[in-house]
Amino acid sequence: MDSRLKTSSWIIHLFAIAHTISVILFDHIGYDDQIILSLLTISMIVWVTHLYRMPLEVSAAMAALCCFAGFYLGTIGGSWLNSTGVPMLVNYANAITTFVVTEIMGWTTVVVAKKR
Repeated sequence: MDSRLKTSSWIIHLFAIAHTISVILFDHIGYDDQIILSLLTISMIVWVTHLYRMPLEVSAAMAALCCFAGFYLGTIGGSWLNSTGVPMLVNYANAITTFVVTEIMGWTTVVVAKKR
């Protein structure tokens, strides 16, 4: 495993955890988490694309795309988990969905950056 991939892996996992903690904390205090999640997503994408020396405008475009995709996938995933009726999934639907979607966005960014 090359060093960029290893570093990307750590970055993605840590940001997925940060996203999840943010969702849980903001839900607990009753505030909207969209701004913090967008900032975390943008930071993750810029950091990963920087590792692969992608131009800033490509990083910005990917970050914007991932923010929209994250919101869309998160909404659909959360709705789907809530519809299962399983209490554990319903209680943590936002946290689970946020973690999974962040991982997907991070690894998609790595794939795009490696193929550049």
